[in-house]
Amino acid sequence: MHESEYIADTAISYRKDYGQFFTPPPVAHLMASWIIRDNPKTILDPAFGLGVFFEAVKNIALDKKFKFVGYEIDEKILNYINFKNNTNNLEIINEDFLESPIRYYDAIICNPPYMRFQKFLKRHNILPIIEKQIGKKFLGYSNIASIFLVKALHQLKPNGRLAFIMPFEFFNTGYGKEIKRSLLEKHLLKQIVIFSNEKDIFPEATTTVSILLCRYDKKNEPIKLTFISDKTEMKNINSIGDYFQATIHPNDLPVEKKWTPIINAYLFKEEKTPDGFCLLSYYGKVMRGIATGANEFFALNKSRADELGIVDENLTKCITKSQQIKKLVFTEEDFNELVKLDKPVFCLNVKNLNDEATLSYINYGERKGYNNRYLTKNRSPWFKVEHRRRAPILFGVFNRGRLKVVRNYSSAINFTCYHSFYPNIFGMNILNKLFVYLISDIGQKIIQLNKRIYGDKLDKFEPRDLNDAKCPNFEQLNLITDAEANEVIELAKNDEKRAIEVSNRLIERILNVQQSAPADRQSAGVHPLVAGFH
Repeated sequence: MHESEYIADTAISYRKDYGQFFTPPPVAHLMASWIIRDNPKTILDPAFGLGVFFEAVKNIALDKKFKFVGYEIDEKILNYINFKNNTNNLEIINEDFLESPIRYYDAIICNPPYMRFQKFLKRHNILPIIEKQIGKKFLGYSNIASIFLVKALHQLKPNGRLAFIMPFEFFNTGYGKEIKRSLLEKHLLKQIVIFSNEKDIFPEATTTVSILLCRYDKKNEPIKLTFISDKTEMKNINSIGDYFQATIHPNDLPVEKKWTPIINAYLFKEEKTPDGFCLLSYYGKVMRGIATGANEFFALNKSRADELGIVDENLTKCITKSQQIKKLVFTEEDFNELVKLDKPVFCLNVKNLNDEATLSYINYGERKGYNNRYLTKNRSPWFKVEHRRRAPILFGVFNRGRLKVVRNYSSAINFTCYHSFYPNIFGMNILNKLFVYLISDIGQKIIQLNKRIYGDKLDKFEPRDLNDAKCPNFEQLNLITDAEANEVIELAKNDEKRAIEVSNRLIERILNVQQSAPADRQSAGVHPLVAGFH
């Protein structure tokens, strides 16, 4: 293989432009063992790369006859392989698979390029062609991998097999809905393989990795679920199609639902949400932070604003980066400390267009092209930012381990590094009690049922994920007194660990009262969700 040589000689920026993330040979072997089970005569790899799948198929198939077709757009990567001259059963086509005509294959195997759809410069020209070829509209798709999958599925012959690497989080996205529908309606999906320790198996992974194993046999049968924790476990698998921990009927995978919590519930023991809990949206609304489209222009520190001479009227206090908040409680004093440290905690928010210094800075932004960014060019005027109030509770967007929850007492608004919770009339008077729940281990465990999973133990929450999260109802929260909630707030200012411990006890009270309610005819005890937190 040429992977180490190619990586050493190629800038990471170049590989990212092509969405190149290579498949480890053990993974390629598992995938190849699936697609050759029916002795395919024609095999397609829509993203050939360095040829790891061809090598895997060749090593397993041995003397079996097959024709392997690989598409590869990057001529540089082809210079690192010499398959063209030493094999008769391989055809490498130096073209973009998405631009290729429809041809049908007995087997398809692929690790598609992974990049944001917006970076696919030819999408406006190619998509209409693909849509016409396969009779499907591409609405809201956010990465190239999903387009590769849809086109590949269309090119699979009856009884053909497919093995495709996909980011696991696509099961939770809006653009994944129609893909899931195709997989289920045609009874294509036979197995989902999920990897736990991606950095051990996929060193370059930026998202949790899964493999879809499909067969076009029109059989409506349970879908196998496989969880692989590390390299050692993977080496002991002889046939991936026979290795699984659970099965799920296709009817239990609604296309409009997020599949991650459903799949996890089958693969792992998942705790039941306590009775009586309601949605967080009952108390208010979680919204994303302000999207400027050019943070480097709009975010200013005090010294830069003074240097430019921009009047205070055109500046708004603003949290522009997640790391600017270190503690569970953020106060006006904490904000002022960031100002003293000259952190970029002011947002250009033009209210007075008669200020010459502000106009000069706007002209500077136009010379630099900030007005032609994706978001700014669709605003009028381009430098006008969204109007937002400060939010009393902030949620981290990307998190490792715990969901970052901040009780915000400052007057600062925030960029998209945080989601903002705006309470309604029901939530206004129970904010501190709600915060107690949100930072508790129990609350964290329940809320994280809605997360989107990325690689390297990185979790992402969208506003909808948080709005749909479960939390105690009003009556349950009122089992916590205002004084107790205030005590947690004071502790959280300086002692996060102690604040969480106290929060756990207060939430345990809610669950134990619920468990010992007369209707249940149960004596008070420890709810299963709090077991292990002592």
